[in-house]
Amino acid sequence: MEQRRAARAGRAAVAAGGREAGRGAVKEALKLAALVAVILAASFVFVSLQQKKGYGLEEGTAAPPLRLPGLKGGQVDRESYRGRVVVVNFWATWCPPCVEEMPSLERLHRALGGEGLIVLGVSADEDGAALEAFVARSGLTFPILRDPGGRGPAAAWRTTGYPETFVLDGAGRIVRKIVGPTRWDTPEAVAWFRGLLKPGASSS
Repeated sequence: MEQRRAARAGRAAVAAGGREAGRGAVKEALKLAALVAVILAASFVFVSLQQKKGYGLEEGTAAPPLRLPGLKGGQVDRESYRGRVVVVNFWATWCPPCVEEMPSLERLHRALGGEGLIVLGVSADEDGAALEAFVARSGLTFPILRDPGGRGPAAAWRTTGYPETFVLDGAGRIVRKIVGPTRWDTPEAVAWFRGLLKPGASSS
C-alpha cells in the first residue's frame, strides 16, 4: 500500500513538474515574442526617422561632385558635362537587378546620346578585368567609371543599394532619383527625357 501511495505521489509530482515546465516554456516564448516585437518596432522607427531626415539625397537638391577613373583610362568629371542632362547609375556586375537593366540603359544612351543626354555608369566592382569583360560582352558604349567597393562617390551620394540612379538637369540638380531597376527605353521614358533635354525645360 505504501509503495502504491509513493508511486502515485511520484507520478503526481512528475505531472506537476511537467505542467510547470510547460508554463515556463510558454513564458519564455512570450518573452521572446515581446522582444522580437520591440526590435521590429525599433527598426520601423529607425527607418521612418531616416526617411524623415532625408537620409538619401533628395530630388531638387544639388548633386555632389563626381570625379572617378574611367574604365578606359583617364578621369571622368561630371563637371565637364555642366549644362547637359546627366544620368548617373550606381551599379555592379554582381548585382542581378543591375545587370537586368543595363541593356535598356544602353538603348537609352544610343537613342538620346546624339541629342545631348549623358549616361554615366559608376561601378562598385573590385575586379577591373571582370568589369571590362562584362562591359565588352554586354556591348555597353556609355562611359563606365570605377568606384571599387562603393567607398567613394557612392558613399558621398548616400546610395542605399544597387542599382540606384540619379537624373541631373543642366544645373546639376537632382530631378529624379530611382532606387532599383527600371526600363529606361520605354516610349514614356524616352519622351520624358526628350522633354528634359529641351532648353528651359522643367523636371515635371
